[in-house]
Amino acid sequence: MAPRENDVTIALLSRAHSPDSTTRIFTEKIKTRPLLLKPSEPSNGQQHRRIERQRKLAERRKKQKPKPLSSRQKRALCLYDVPSEQQKYSIYEPLHRMWVGYMQEVLGENCMPVTGAAAAKLCSADFHGAKLEVVRSRCVSRVGVQGIVVKDSKFVFEMITKGDGRKLIPKEHTVFKFVVPRPEKEGEEQKDLVFELHGDQFIYRAADRANRKFKAHFLPDL
Repeated sequence: MAPRENDVTIALLSRAHSPDSTTRIFTEKIKTRPLLLKPSEPSNGQQHRRIERQRKLAERRKKQKPKPLSSRQKRALCLYDVPSEQQKYSIYEPLHRMWVGYMQEVLGENCMPVTGAAAAKLCSADFHGAKLEVVRSRCVSRVGVQGIVVKDSKFVFEMITKGDGRKLIPKEHTVFKFVVPRPEKEGEEQKDLVFELHGDQFIYRAADRANRKFKAHFLPDL
């Protein structure tokens, strides 16, 4: 402050306070009080360049991580359809042999006896590569159809038959049969294990069954 302004300030304070209080208040709260300044705002040009830089950065990130396709787009592109030239039974026979080894590991050594824990694992297992046969169905024309599963969706099994045909078999109101060969042993004749799969109780996606716990319960429709 200028000397004249100081005199005016001290004169005003002395009207309400004692000389000592006047000196103390003037020194602490007026003379040595810090002055807080507001930071300068960017100019219009700087702000425009900053916004443009953020926009370009967002576009670059969007190009690096494309948006996932929706289910409708995947169906339109036929991503999950088996091409006609790939609908050959011989192509999927190695897959079935791998599946047999996988099921033997699920059931354990010798695959016998089939305990409740093993049966629960069997229900949660992956059936891509399984050789299924329709043994009972409300649609009589489906009975006897058999093939290797190439797609296990929530409501249907998509199979490739021995005649190199593609069949979509609904799980609802259908009973399937599959066979798991037991590991061979020297000097012992091993009988294959035959299982029946009730489609009404199997209406789940393969990924959902992996984390699902199956419990034994009464089925009134059997």
